[in-house]
Amino acid sequence: MELNLALVSGRLAVPPDLEYLPDGSQRARLLVCVRSERRRRFDVLPVTVPAEIHSQALSMATGGTKVWVAGQLMRRCSPNPWEPPGRIELIAVALRFPDLEDTRKPIR
Repeated sequence: MELNLALVSGRLAVPPDLEYLPDGSQRARLLVCVRSERRRRFDVLPVTVPAEIHSQALSMATGGTKVWVAGQLMRRCSPNPWEPPGRIELIAVALRFPDLEDTRKPIR
């Protein structure tokens, strides 16, 4: 059995970058800061929030806001041959901001 599922709990490094799509919906890109295995090191993970799970809390979130993300890992490759071969990002399937909303509601 193969499974591609990642659960991340961290804080936003910067406010969400909201992008309007041609159909009027919004997609968001987040940079989530997580503590790594080493105590004094933090890693920043790029997260894409598709329009299907876009929430109002995204517009209220700022840098430092706590976030929980569940999703699938994907490697993004650049068409530019001079850039690094690719980076890993998380494509969100569920998203919660525990500081901004009631976390007792079920996750979509």
